[in-house]
Amino acid sequence: MSDPNAAVVAEIDACYPAHHAELAARHASVLEASHFDSLAIYSGTARPRFRDDQSWPFRAGAFYQQWVPCDDHAGSVLLFRAGRTPLLVLNQPRDYWHSVPATPSGAWTQHFEIVVADDLEGVRGALPRDLSRCALLGEVDATVSAWGCAALNPASIVQALEFARLYKTPYEVDCIRSANLIAAQGHVAARDAFHDGASEFGIHLAYLAATGHTEAELPYANIVAMNENGATLHYGRFERERPRPANSFLIDAGARCRGYAADITRTWSNGTDGEFAAIVEALDHAQQDLVEALRIGNSYIDVHENAQLAVAVILEDFGIVDMAPDDMVAAGVSSVFFPHGVGHHLGLQVHDTGGKLAGPDGTLLPQPEPWPFLRNLRPLEIGNVVTIEPGLYFIDSLLHRLRETPLGNYVAWDMVDCLRPYGGVRIEDDIWMGPGGARNLSREAFAALAEQPA
Repeated sequence: MSDPNAAVVAEIDACYPAHHAELAARHASVLEASHFDSLAIYSGTARPRFRDDQSWPFRAGAFYQQWVPCDDHAGSVLLFRAGRTPLLVLNQPRDYWHSVPATPSGAWTQHFEIVVADDLEGVRGALPRDLSRCALLGEVDATVSAWGCAALNPASIVQALEFARLYKTPYEVDCIRSANLIAAQGHVAARDAFHDGASEFGIHLAYLAATGHTEAELPYANIVAMNENGATLHYGRFERERPRPANSFLIDAGARCRGYAADITRTWSNGTDGEFAAIVEALDHAQQDLVEALRIGNSYIDVHENAQLAVAVILEDFGIVDMAPDDMVAAGVSSVFFPHGVGHHLGLQVHDTGGKLAGPDGTLLPQPEPWPFLRNLRPLEIGNVVTIEPGLYFIDSLLHRLRETPLGNYVAWDMVDCLRPYGGVRIEDDIWMGPGGARNLSREAFAALAEQPA
């Protein structure tokens, strides 16, 4: 996986001690409010395919990776006890069939007591004999479930820690910033490959090469969509042949740094003239306006509704829908063209957890009826990292339903038919709500690349 440069690595390393201390304080507070005396945080194990001797690619769980910046430690455990140095038991099998993770040597390791075992029995043997007041966190198998812990993923612990993950430490923000720098390199390479005549598959390979990622290391499967494929929100194929003509190109692709994700989307027209190119430019400006308007305390629901309104304005301006923008949003017409949420929290998971929690006790916020797919219902707060990703698409199934209603009379269907072959537009950036307000980590990454000598 591609690493950020030495200066960025040094900055990340310098932030880790404070990050570790903050995690210790959070976990101690959670333990104090419970009847447990310790937490065993399990990294997970590789899952075999059904009736096969091959396993799915392994990635350590988020509870583990928040402490340990390594995602290949299958079968390892971090034991947290308040007031004591965390015990990290690494499972390093004596195996000549498969590669075994090297013992970590980064500066972060000085904050742990590290013990190495060569199988799960050895991992259990390195833990205290009595785990009757220990809660076990993570995705476990039958062997680990039988270790004698008091509870597996107790809801009160899981919800409190997931809520706390909404508030990123400076270390976490630096990791996400670095992931954006890596992803930006991939997006530039993908754009160039599109304009140079590559297929979806060829663009995907160019992205992997530029980011230094394998497919398994990506935070999510790349979306590389040309023409009408851009109307499928999570399009998952890579066509080997380039379409003729290649009208448009949408790429939703990220990268990872120490487990933390970037999530960026860009859309390109094959040419700078024409209605679709103008729509791409209009949505890009609208997205930047949405980001510029973000303030601490803003309701994310309001942000989404403002995004719906911005898309409605574009629909009116381009003569696609003959209706006032406010009326479009109220009637649900804008959501036919923009049928997903404006974004989500971002961190160790691409759709990071906690966005629907009212507080650390796990109480859920009510889902707004008009916006069933919105993943974040909370106000924006210092420390949050969220995406802002408005879209405008020409999706046959949704348009067909709209056409059969009276609201379909307001739509210029000849215009829609001209735009269907382009699929759709999405523009997405990663935004950190810092002490000074919103910072666009994605745009900063692209700007940093542009400043580098050719």
